[in-house]
Amino acid sequence: MLKLFSGNRAGVLIVLPLIIVVYIYLNSLTNYYHQGTTINFGLWGEMTNSVGLFSKILGGLLVLSNALLINWIFNTNEFYERNIYIPALLYVVLMSFYHSLYSIDGLLIAHTFLILLLSKLYQLGQNIDGRSTIFNGSIFAGIAATFHPPLFVMLPLFISMVLIIRPFVFREFLLLLTGMLIPTIYALLFYQYSNHTIDFQLLKQVSEYQKKHFDFIVTASLFVVLFLFSLFGIRTKMQKSSIRLKKLVRILWLFVVIAVLLGGWDYLKFSQIERFSFLMLPLCFFLPFSFTTKKNQFITTILFYLTFAYSFVNFFL
Repeated sequence: MLKLFSGNRAGVLIVLPLIIVVYIYLNSLTNYYHQGTTINFGLWGEMTNSVGLFSKILGGLLVLSNALLINWIFNTNEFYERNIYIPALLYVVLMSFYHSLYSIDGLLIAHTFLILLLSKLYQLGQNIDGRSTIFNGSIFAGIAATFHPPLFVMLPLFISMVLIIRPFVFREFLLLLTGMLIPTIYALLFYQYSNHTIDFQLLKQVSEYQKKHFDFIVTASLFVVLFLFSLFGIRTKMQKSSIRLKKLVRILWLFVVIAVLLGGWDYLKFSQIERFSFLMLPLCFFLPFSFTTKKNQFITTILFYLTFAYSFVNFFL
Protein backbone atom coordinates (compact mmCIF):
# COMPACT_ATOMS: atom_id res chain seq x y z
CA MET A 1 0.00 0.00 0.00
CA LEU A 2 2.77 2.46 0.87
CA LYS A 3 4.36 1.78 -2.50
CA LEU A 4 1.11 2.71 -4.25
CA PHE A 5 0.75 5.97 -2.31
CA SER A 6 4.44 6.78 -2.84
CA GLY A 7 3.95 6.90 -6.59
CA ASN A 8 2.71 9.77 -8.72
CA ARG A 9 -0.70 8.18 -9.39
CA ALA A 10 -3.58 10.30 -8.12
CA GLY A 11 -6.04 7.48 -8.82
CA VAL A 12 -4.81 5.70 -5.69
CA LEU A 13 -6.78 8.24 -3.64
CA ILE A 14 -9.95 6.30 -4.45
CA VAL A 15 -8.82 3.81 -1.81
CA LEU A 16 -9.24 6.38 0.97
CA PRO A 17 -13.08 6.48 0.96
CA LEU A 18 -13.09 2.67 1.14
CA ILE A 19 -10.78 2.71 4.19
CA ILE A 20 -12.97 5.32 5.89
CA VAL A 21 -16.14 3.31 5.20
CA VAL A 22 -14.52 0.22 6.74
CA TYR A 23 -13.52 2.18 9.86
CA ILE A 24 -17.04 3.56 10.27
CA TYR A 25 -18.60 0.14 9.67
CA LEU A 26 -16.36 -1.55 12.25
CA ASN A 27 -17.16 1.15 14.78
CA SER A 28 -20.87 0.71 14.10
CA LEU A 29 -20.49 -3.00 14.88
CA THR A 30 -18.48 -2.58 18.06
CA ASN A 31 -19.42 0.96 19.22
CA TYR A 32 -15.79 1.26 20.34
CA TYR A 33 -15.71 5.02 19.73
CA HIS A 34 -18.96 5.87 21.43
CA GLN A 35 -21.24 8.47 19.87
CA GLY A 36 -22.57 10.88 22.48
CA THR A 37 -26.13 12.17 22.67
CA THR A 38 -24.91 15.67 21.74
CA ILE A 39 -22.29 17.09 19.38
CA ASN A 40 -20.06 19.92 20.63
CA PHE A 41 -19.60 22.88 18.26
CA GLY A 42 -17.83 25.28 20.61
CA LEU A 43 -19.29 28.80 20.65
CA TRP A 44 -21.98 27.61 18.24
CA GLY A 45 -23.46 25.38 20.93
CA GLU A 46 -24.38 21.70 20.97
CA MET A 47 -26.59 19.76 18.61
CA THR A 48 -28.58 16.70 19.58
CA ASN A 49 -27.08 13.69 17.85
CA SER A 50 -30.45 12.21 16.99
CA VAL A 51 -29.45 11.06 13.51
CA GLY A 52 -26.29 9.05 14.13
CA LEU A 53 -25.84 7.95 10.52
CA PHE A 54 -25.89 11.54 9.28
CA SER A 55 -23.13 12.63 11.68
CA LYS A 56 -21.08 9.55 10.74
CA ILE A 57 -21.32 10.37 7.03
CA LEU A 58 -20.41 14.01 7.61
CA GLY A 59 -17.48 13.01 9.83
CA GLY A 60 -16.13 10.60 7.22
CA LEU A 61 -16.55 13.11 4.38
CA LEU A 62 -14.81 15.85 6.32
CA VAL A 63 -11.88 13.58 7.23
CA LEU A 64 -11.58 12.65 3.55
CA SER A 65 -11.70 16.33 2.52
CA ASN A 66 -9.06 17.24 5.11
CA ALA A 67 -6.81 14.42 3.92
CA LEU A 68 -7.04 15.53 0.28
CA LEU A 69 -6.43 19.17 1.21
CA ILE A 70 -3.35 18.27 3.27
CA ASN A 71 -1.99 16.24 0.36
CA TRP A 72 -2.64 19.10 -2.07
CA ILE A 73 -0.72 21.53 0.18
CA PHE A 74 2.13 19.01 0.53
CA ASN A 75 2.53 18.50 -3.23
CA THR A 76 1.87 22.12 -4.25
CA ASN A 77 4.61 23.41 -1.98
CA GLU A 78 7.05 20.71 -3.13
CA PHE A 79 7.87 19.18 0.22
CA TYR A 80 9.07 16.21 -1.79
CA GLU A 81 10.77 16.04 -5.19
CA ARG A 82 7.67 14.57 -6.84
CA ASN A 83 4.00 14.19 -6.07
CA ILE A 84 3.20 11.54 -3.48
CA TYR A 85 -0.04 10.71 -1.67
CA ILE A 86 1.25 9.34 1.63
CA PRO A 87 0.09 12.45 3.61
CA ALA A 88 -3.56 11.77 2.77
CA LEU A 89 -3.24 8.10 3.76
CA LEU A 90 -1.54 9.04 7.02
CA TYR A 91 -4.26 11.52 7.99
CA VAL A 92 -7.02 8.95 7.50
CA VAL A 93 -5.17 6.21 9.41
CA LEU A 94 -4.10 8.50 12.26
CA MET A 95 -7.56 10.04 12.64
CA SER A 96 -9.07 6.55 12.98
CA PHE A 97 -7.87 6.62 16.61
CA TYR A 98 -10.07 9.63 17.44
CA HIS A 99 -13.82 10.03 17.86
CA SER A 100 -14.08 12.81 15.26
CA LEU A 101 -13.83 10.41 12.32
CA TYR A 102 -16.92 8.57 13.50
CA SER A 103 -19.08 11.60 14.27
CA ILE A 104 -18.57 15.16 13.08
CA ASP A 105 -17.87 17.71 15.82
CA GLY A 106 -16.39 21.16 16.37
CA LEU A 107 -12.91 19.69 16.79
CA LEU A 108 -12.96 18.16 13.30
CA ILE A 109 -14.35 21.35 11.78
CA ALA A 110 -11.51 23.25 13.51
CA HIS A 111 -9.11 20.84 11.75
CA THR A 112 -10.55 21.89 8.40
CA PHE A 113 -10.14 25.61 9.02
CA LEU A 114 -6.63 25.17 10.42
CA ILE A 115 -5.68 23.34 7.22
CA LEU A 116 -7.23 26.18 5.19
CA LEU A 117 -5.23 28.63 7.34
CA LEU A 118 -2.08 26.67 6.55
CA SER A 119 -2.84 26.83 2.82
CA LYS A 120 -3.16 30.63 3.04
CA LEU A 121 0.05 30.98 5.05
CA TYR A 122 1.88 28.96 2.42
CA GLN A 123 0.64 31.34 -0.29
CA LEU A 124 2.44 34.27 1.32
CA GLY A 125 5.67 35.51 -0.15
CA GLN A 126 8.39 37.93 0.84
CA ASN A 127 7.93 40.43 -1.98
CA ILE A 128 4.27 40.11 -2.98
CA ASP A 129 1.17 41.85 -1.66
CA GLY A 130 -0.13 39.60 1.12
CA ARG A 131 -2.99 41.69 2.48
CA SER A 132 -5.88 39.66 1.08
CA THR A 133 -4.13 36.37 1.84
CA ILE A 134 -3.44 37.38 5.45
CA PHE A 135 -7.01 38.62 5.91
CA ASN A 136 -8.53 35.40 4.52
CA GLY A 137 -6.16 33.25 6.57
CA SER A 138 -6.98 35.12 9.77
CA ILE A 139 -10.70 34.59 9.13
CA PHE A 140 -10.02 30.86 8.91
CA ALA A 141 -8.07 31.04 12.20
CA GLY A 142 -10.98 32.88 13.84
CA ILE A 143 -13.56 30.39 12.57
CA ALA A 144 -11.44 27.46 13.82
CA ALA A 145 -11.32 29.07 17.27
CA THR A 146 -15.09 29.61 17.36
CA PHE A 147 -15.64 25.88 16.77
CA HIS A 148 -12.96 24.99 19.31
CA PRO A 149 -12.57 27.89 21.82
CA PRO A 150 -9.26 26.71 23.42
CA LEU A 151 -7.64 27.76 20.13
CA PHE A 152 -8.23 31.41 21.09
CA VAL A 153 -5.33 31.10 23.54
CA MET A 154 -3.11 30.06 20.63
CA LEU A 155 -3.93 33.02 18.34
CA PRO A 156 -0.62 34.81 19.19
CA LEU A 157 1.17 31.81 17.69
CA PHE A 158 -0.85 32.31 14.49
CA ILE A 159 0.53 35.85 14.34
CA SER A 160 4.03 34.39 14.73
CA MET A 161 3.36 32.11 11.75
CA VAL A 162 2.77 35.13 9.52
CA LEU A 163 5.94 36.81 10.77
CA ILE A 164 7.96 33.73 9.81
CA ILE A 165 7.07 34.34 6.14
CA ARG A 166 6.84 38.14 6.05
CA PRO A 167 8.28 41.10 7.95
CA PHE A 168 6.00 43.00 10.33
CA VAL A 169 3.73 45.46 8.48
CA PHE A 170 1.32 47.40 10.67
CA ARG A 171 -1.45 47.53 8.04
CA GLU A 172 -1.27 43.77 7.54
CA PHE A 173 -1.28 43.30 11.32
CA LEU A 174 -4.55 45.26 11.56
CA LEU A 175 -6.04 43.14 8.77
CA LEU A 176 -4.98 40.01 10.63
CA LEU A 177 -6.66 41.13 13.84
CA THR A 178 -9.78 42.23 11.96
CA GLY A 179 -10.05 38.89 10.19
CA MET A 180 -9.85 36.98 13.47
CA LEU A 181 -12.35 39.30 15.17
CA ILE A 182 -15.10 39.08 12.53
CA PRO A 183 -16.08 35.38 13.06
CA THR A 184 -15.42 35.76 16.79
CA ILE A 185 -17.91 38.63 17.12
CA TYR A 186 -20.60 36.72 15.19
CA ALA A 187 -20.02 33.61 17.31
CA LEU A 188 -20.09 35.57 20.58
CA LEU A 189 -23.36 37.27 19.59
CA PHE A 190 -24.86 33.88 18.78
CA TYR A 191 -23.51 32.51 22.06
CA GLN A 192 -25.05 35.36 24.03
CA TYR A 193 -28.50 35.16 22.49
CA SER A 194 -28.73 31.38 22.22
CA ASN A 195 -28.24 31.10 25.99
CA HIS A 196 -26.12 27.95 25.87
CA THR A 197 -22.94 27.11 27.76
CA ILE A 198 -19.51 26.07 26.52
CA ASP A 199 -18.46 22.59 27.60
CA PHE A 200 -14.70 22.09 27.34
CA GLN A 201 -15.02 18.38 28.16
CA LEU A 202 -15.40 16.86 24.73
CA LEU A 203 -16.45 13.38 25.88
CA LYS A 204 -18.80 12.59 28.76
CA GLN A 205 -18.08 8.88 29.22
CA VAL A 206 -14.84 9.41 31.15
CA SER A 207 -14.98 6.00 32.86
CA GLU A 208 -15.60 4.29 29.51
CA TYR A 209 -12.88 6.37 27.93
CA GLN A 210 -10.17 5.10 30.27
CA LYS A 211 -9.81 1.85 28.31
CA LYS A 212 -8.66 3.85 25.28
CA HIS A 213 -5.61 5.14 27.14
CA PHE A 214 -3.87 1.90 26.22
CA ASP A 215 -4.60 2.69 22.56
CA PHE A 216 -3.06 6.10 23.07
CA ILE A 217 0.10 4.66 24.62
CA VAL A 218 0.51 2.12 21.79
CA THR A 219 -0.19 4.56 18.96
CA ALA A 220 1.81 7.38 20.55
CA SER A 221 4.80 5.07 20.84
CA LEU A 222 4.52 4.12 17.17
CA PHE A 223 4.05 7.77 16.13
CA VAL A 224 7.07 8.90 18.16
CA VAL A 225 9.34 6.25 16.64
CA LEU A 226 8.14 7.09 13.13
CA PHE A 227 8.61 10.78 13.84
CA LEU A 228 12.17 10.23 15.08
CA PHE A 229 12.99 8.40 11.86
CA SER A 230 11.34 11.17 9.83
CA LEU A 231 13.67 13.73 11.45
CA PHE A 232 16.58 12.17 9.56
CA GLY A 233 14.75 12.63 6.27
CA ILE A 234 13.68 16.17 7.18
CA ARG A 235 17.24 17.13 8.13
CA THR A 236 18.55 15.82 4.80
CA LYS A 237 15.78 17.66 2.96
CA MET A 238 16.48 20.93 4.81
CA GLN A 239 20.16 20.82 3.90
CA LYS A 240 19.24 20.92 0.21
CA SER A 241 16.03 22.96 0.36
CA SER A 242 15.29 26.62 -0.25
CA ILE A 243 14.93 29.22 2.48
CA ARG A 244 11.20 29.33 1.77
CA LEU A 245 10.71 25.61 2.46
CA LYS A 246 12.62 25.98 5.72
CA LYS A 247 10.18 28.72 6.74
CA LEU A 248 7.21 26.49 5.86
CA VAL A 249 8.62 23.75 8.09
CA ARG A 250 9.04 26.26 10.95
CA ILE A 251 5.32 27.03 10.70
CA LEU A 252 4.59 23.32 11.08
CA TRP A 253 6.69 23.27 14.27
CA LEU A 254 4.41 25.97 15.70
CA PHE A 255 1.45 23.72 14.90
CA VAL A 256 3.24 20.99 16.88
CA VAL A 257 3.54 23.37 19.86
CA ILE A 258 -0.18 24.22 19.67
CA ALA A 259 -1.17 20.55 19.47
CA VAL A 260 1.05 19.48 22.37
CA LEU A 261 -0.21 22.30 24.60
CA LEU A 262 -3.87 21.60 23.85
CA GLY A 263 -3.42 17.83 24.07
CA GLY A 264 -1.51 18.07 27.33
CA TRP A 265 -4.20 20.32 28.85
CA ASP A 266 -6.93 17.95 27.70
CA TYR A 267 -5.14 14.97 29.23
CA LEU A 268 -4.37 16.65 32.57
CA LYS A 269 -7.78 18.33 32.92
CA PHE A 270 -10.17 15.68 31.59
CA SER A 271 -8.03 12.51 31.26
CA GLN A 272 -8.81 12.56 27.53
CA ILE A 273 -6.60 12.66 24.46
CA GLU A 274 -8.94 14.02 21.77
CA ARG A 275 -7.13 17.34 21.43
CA PHE A 276 -3.94 15.50 20.55
CA SER A 277 -5.65 14.99 17.19
CA PHE A 278 -4.37 18.47 16.24
CA LEU A 279 -0.93 16.87 16.22
CA MET A 280 -2.00 14.79 13.22
CA LEU A 281 -1.91 17.91 11.01
CA PRO A 282 1.86 18.56 11.17
CA LEU A 283 2.64 14.84 11.45
CA CYS A 284 1.12 14.27 8.01
CA PHE A 285 3.80 16.60 6.61
CA PHE A 286 6.67 15.19 8.67
CA LEU A 287 6.06 11.42 8.67
CA PRO A 288 6.30 10.90 4.87
CA PHE A 289 10.02 11.63 5.17
CA SER A 290 10.41 8.53 7.33
CA PHE A 291 9.38 6.39 4.34
CA THR A 292 11.45 8.20 1.71
CA THR A 293 14.85 7.66 3.37
CA LYS A 294 16.18 4.36 2.01
CA LYS A 295 18.40 3.75 5.03
CA ASN A 296 15.45 3.37 7.41
CA GLN A 297 12.71 2.51 4.92
CA PHE A 298 12.37 -1.14 5.91
CA ILE A 299 11.87 -0.38 9.62
CA THR A 300 9.49 2.54 9.08
CA THR A 301 7.42 0.53 6.62
CA ILE A 302 6.98 -2.22 9.22
CA LEU A 303 6.02 0.38 11.84
CA PHE A 304 3.41 1.87 9.51
CA TYR A 305 1.84 -1.50 8.78
CA LEU A 306 1.76 -2.25 12.51
CA THR A 307 -0.09 1.03 13.05
CA PHE A 308 -2.41 0.33 10.12
CA ALA A 309 -3.18 -3.19 11.35
CA TYR A 310 -3.73 -2.00 14.91
CA SER A 311 -6.20 0.64 13.69
CA PHE A 312 -8.48 -2.25 12.64
CA VAL A 313 -7.68 -4.77 15.35
CA ASN A 314 -8.28 -2.37 18.25
CA PHE A 315 -12.04 -2.41 17.54
CA PHE A 316 -12.15 -6.02 18.77
CA LEU A 317 -9.64 -6.02 21.62
